[in-house]
Amino acid sequence: MITNNLRFSGLASGIDTESLVKKLMDAEKAQLNKVLQNKTKTEWKVDAYRAVNTKFLDLRTSMENLRLESTFTKSKLTSSDSSKVDATLSGIPSRSEYIISSAKPFQPGMPSSVKFASTNIQSEISEFGAGNGFQFTLNGETIDLTAQDSIRSSITKINALAGKTGVTASYSSGDQAVIFTSKDAATDINIANVSNSTNGLKLAAGTVSGTQNDFATGNPSGATGNSGVKAVDGEVTINGTTLALKSNQLTYDGIVFNFKTSIPAGSNVTITKKPDVDAILGSIKGFVDKYNDTIKSLHDALGEKRFKDFTPLLDEQKKDMKDSEIELWEGKAKSGLLQSDQMISSALDKLRRTLYSKVSDIDPGKMNSQFDSLAEIGITSSSNYKDNGKLVIGETKLREALEKNMNEVALLFSKKYDTTDVKDNTVNNRAEFENSGIGWRLYDQLNETMKEISKTAGTSNEAYLAKSLRQIDTQIDSWEKRLQLKENYYWKQFTAMEQAIQKSNTQSSWLMQQMGGGM
Repeated sequence: MITNNLRFSGLASGIDTESLVKKLMDAEKAQLNKVLQNKTKTEWKVDAYRAVNTKFLDLRTSMENLRLESTFTKSKLTSSDSSKVDATLSGIPSRSEYIISSAKPFQPGMPSSVKFASTNIQSEISEFGAGNGFQFTLNGETIDLTAQDSIRSSITKINALAGKTGVTASYSSGDQAVIFTSKDAATDINIANVSNSTNGLKLAAGTVSGTQNDFATGNPSGATGNSGVKAVDGEVTINGTTLALKSNQLTYDGIVFNFKTSIPAGSNVTITKKPDVDAILGSIKGFVDKYNDTIKSLHDALGEKRFKDFTPLLDEQKKDMKDSEIELWEGKAKSGLLQSDQMISSALDKLRRTLYSKVSDIDPGKMNSQFDSLAEIGITSSSNYKDNGKLVIGETKLREALEKNMNEVALLFSKKYDTTDVKDNTVNNRAEFENSGIGWRLYDQLNETMKEISKTAGTSNEAYLAKSLRQIDTQIDSWEKRLQLKENYYWKQFTAMEQAIQKSNTQSSWLMQQMGGGM
């Protein structure tokens, strides 16, 4: 069947059919527009829920280490005289105190060296000049320098053999000097078979070692040699045990000792391992700050004003608006998306109960009953009801608890009990949940909360709002098809009217012609 899509737009009637059909369709589209706006608002709500989940994830990240005993075993080292020796942790020391009763520092060795200098030596980038190429041996290796070599390229050739000779060369432009340096005091510098006494580097034959210096003051070449000095091992006595020092750093029993000067026998320096209260306090404060930021942000969202007159803008509406106007409008339209949201309100209530409930003492041999709640260590709830349960730290009390009862504070946070179902990682028994440390049960509660929100607004096709969006898309498709049929219907009616008017006009014209012809 061939469909006749021929449309007549007011040719006979003089009616602006295009505008009339558009107005009729605008009225018909009202319901579709509501569905489109509902889709936009649902998408906004998905984004809002996911932003909430991100906040809960950030909160979980800020406190997840508080579940772990290792967080509360952080240590730091202090020295009774840091001008003589200090120390840093490299592992887990077995003791809390290390007495250094004497120390003779390691004396590093000095390599041998020889400096060849002359007022006539060429600059670093010049060539030696014709006829000034020469050969010499360095620790038995022959080095051939041509008339085209510069100071720079000569240095490069010498250093290319440093792996074999154990000697490197460098150039000082200020002194106009070439310097040979051995890799260590045990390596000699032996220069021999110099083929040209007027060579561009002004080299001369001779040896420099720990026991020989052919370039001592007054030698004919004018070079300056310095004999190497061998390193001298030191030794240190720690807790009565004497240890050799091969450098002035010693790694011993999970500690790196850094010796700065000698320690005469009897002038004890003590390295003490203590709990790093500042680091642990910082971890707790970081969590509290994040918790307070999270609940404030979510309570603000729950109480955010809703502007019912500001609905999501349609594409046609945006065409006549500036970007700044669209931004302001949509800011109002998005306001209050989570107003009084029951899921978020419930999540916040559960978090408060998790934090404020006492930790039951299932193991009296390990748990100190005086620390069964956050309040016992100086973390309380704000007395201002407008703060919605904001946590307040009494730093003096918390620091004292950490300094005097670190193990008990650790148990308050990190005591582990089987609080989760292995399959879905949700809290499965309230008694078990309450018997866990605050760190563990808060971690589990946040996991459960994020999972609940993901059921509503997650990325899975089974999420509630994902299903809602698919249903809305189906509605939109249905409405668009319905409206297309409706528009075709209007055009068919108007086209029929135009055709009827056209036919009537034609007949009237014929009659007039007939009547005029008979007169």
